[in-house]
This record gives sequence, C-alpha cells and structure tokens, in this order.
Amino acid sequence: MTRIALVSPYTLPFLCGNSFLAERLREGLTGRGYIVSLFNSWRDSPDDAVSFAPQILHSLNAERPHRWVKEFLTKYPAPWVITLTGTDYNSWCGKEDPPPHIRENLEKADALVVFHEEARSSLEECLPSVAGKLCVIPQGVAFSEIKRKVPELRRKLGFGADDLVFLMVSSIRPVKNIEAALRAFSEVEKEIPKVRLILIGPILDQEEGRRILELGRALRCFEYLGEKPQSEVRKVMAASDVFLNTSFNEGMPGAVLEAMAEGLPLLVSATTGNSSLVTHGRNGLLFRIGEAEELIDAAIKLAGDARMREEMGKIGKQMVAAHYAIERELDGHERLYQDLLKKTHR
Repeated sequence: MTRIALVSPYTLPFLCGNSFLAERLREGLTGRGYIVSLFNSWRDSPDDAVSFAPQILHSLNAERPHRWVKEFLTKYPAPWVITLTGTDYNSWCGKEDPPPHIRENLEKADALVVFHEEARSSLEECLPSVAGKLCVIPQGVAFSEIKRKVPELRRKLGFGADDLVFLMVSSIRPVKNIEAALRAFSEVEKEIPKVRLILIGPILDQEEGRRILELGRALRCFEYLGEKPQSEVRKVMAASDVFLNTSFNEGMPGAVLEAMAEGLPLLVSATTGNSSLVTHGRNGLLFRIGEAEELIDAAIKLAGDARMREEMGKIGKQMVAAHYAIERELDGHERLYQDLLKKTHR
C-alpha cells in the first residue's frame, strides 16, 4: 500500500484552513486504502517522517514548512508535492519575484497543486519554470443536514426571528481585512436596525486581534465568538443569512465553500480566490477591495431581499454538489500520486 506523508504548518486542534485541509486529506486518503501520516512542521521532527518511509511527501503550503522539508529531503529523497494554499503565492505573484526560498521549493518540487485555473495561469506567467508541474485540484466540502433545524438553532444562538445575520469565519490577521467589514457595518447598522455581524476564528496576529476587537466594540451589531470546532461553525453558518469575506487575497477559502454547502448567499471581496467561487449576481455579490460604498450597498441590498438570498443560496449549493465534492478532490489527488509513482518507477 502507498504511504503518503502529509506535512502542514497547522494541524488540529488548531482551527484554520490548513488544518482542515490536512485532516480532510488524511481521512479521505486513509479511507481509500492509503497509509497516511500527518506531520506538523512546527512540532514534529523530520526524522519521524524518515522513519515512516513515505513513497510521496506532500506539503500543504509552499513557504512555512520550508526548513522541515529541506531537512527531510536531505535524508530521504521522495517525490514531493506542494499544495499552494493562498498567501504563499498571492503575496508576491504578479507583483514581484518570489522570495528565494519559495522559488527554491517550487522549482525543486515534482508537482504543484493549486485550487483553481486563475491560480495556475498567474503562476505560469510569474514563474514559467514551474508551468509543467502545475495541477488544478479544487478543494472539497461536505454537505450536512443542519439546515433543517434552523429555527431551533437560531433560538439557541440568540438570533431573533427578524435579525439579519452576516457571518464571517476567518482568522484575525491583516490579510483578512476584517477592518473593512467593521467600518462598512458601522454604516449598515444605521440602515438595517436588526443587522448582526458575527465573527468566528482564531487570533493569529495578536496586535491585529487587539485592533479589530477594539474597532468592533464601537459597533452595536458586532459580536466575536472566538474559535469554534468546525461542527459548531457549520451550525452557526446554517443559522445565518449571509456569508461575508473581505480578504485582500485568498487561495480557495474553505469557509466560503462550507457556506455554499449550507445554502448561504455570499458577499465577498473580488479577489481571485473568492471570484473563482462566486459569480456576481448568481450565488452572491462581489465588491472591489477598497470600495467601501460597494460593500455597504451590497450588504443593504442582500439584507433587504429575502428572495434574492434564497435563490443565491440554492445556486451556491448546486455549484458545490457539481464541482466541489470531497470525492472529486480525492480523485484528483489519487491521479496525481499515481502519475508521480509511475514516473518514479520508470
């Protein structure tokens, strides 16, 4: 049986996109008969992975596990896959040359996974030397039956029947641009008295966390719920009315996919990772980063049109079923691994 070593900068119980992706792949590939071991690049020793003797090394992030992977490969050469998750290429691609250690990783790896075609096109243009290694495998997401219990969930969460709940699920750090949401909703709450803005997620940058929570205290409508397990996040999603993402950049945000699976309409910044999932006017609305009036107007429009919200939510759920099922994600990884193993054994 094929042994896969997954290495991620974040793993459970830390709650973020990287850890959810790592756990989803570990569980899914194990269920398909692979022997999978998951390593945390901050906590675990590369020697543990050497002892595991994987046939494929797969790192989730092109930057953070750099030293870990470099040490591992000096002791145990293996075909190497990198999944680029977002900030590890959005911070430089199309703007400047990649940092030397990231270029080294991308050029040395045997295959590079991105989540959508826009990411592949951008990387091919920015770094032509890696064009032949790029593979698009969209993230997968699971459905749930939570939506059937919405009235009960809203009561338990303290949401009133007339409240219009906008939910953000995001770590707190500068790239997530949460300040834009807070400043916009200081105006939205003047127009929509029953609006609520809920934020769930860990504080990854302490200074940014203090700043965001201080700004939030000035709003009547804002509430920060801290970190929550994924199962609890999905319940809050199901009980909400609109999902909001204001990030400066994204890879393919798992929280947006989960919100689509729960049938929520989307209000998201028009960054590449978001626009790969959201078609303006169909399953949500896009606003340009830095255009506060667009965000304010879109929030008020969605808050005032229940029929629009319902139709957008239905379309988003259909999109997830057609294109972002976990089985499709696992199929893509299996094909990639088998191709690499065939090349290795030639």
